[in-house]
Amino acid sequence: MRCLAGILIAITAVSAAAAETVEVAIRDFRFVPARVSIRAGDTVRWTNQEKRASHSVLFTAEALESERLFPGESWSRRFDGPGSQAYRCGPHPEMEGVVEVRGD
Repeated sequence: MRCLAGILIAITAVSAAAAETVEVAIRDFRFVPARVSIRAGDTVRWTNQEKRASHSVLFTAEALESERLFPGESWSRRFDGPGSQAYRCGPHPEMEGVVEVRGD
């Protein structure tokens, strides 16, 4: 039984170590890059690099929106399942992006 517990801990540690955080900058009223491709379990972090404007990250299909991000602030979201997730900026709907989540 102890051996099984050790194996499960090792698998969990490897899975956690394999997850990555992908950075998306918000600058010049754009998401940079506008399209990211990640693995299931990875996290995307959006950081507002504007000098004066505030933005949000809005997933309309899920009715999920970050709080307003003022210059220098960040917001992160982990993606657990595969699929394509389109998003936009709440106050600036012309700003659009996509997170492609691979199942591999």
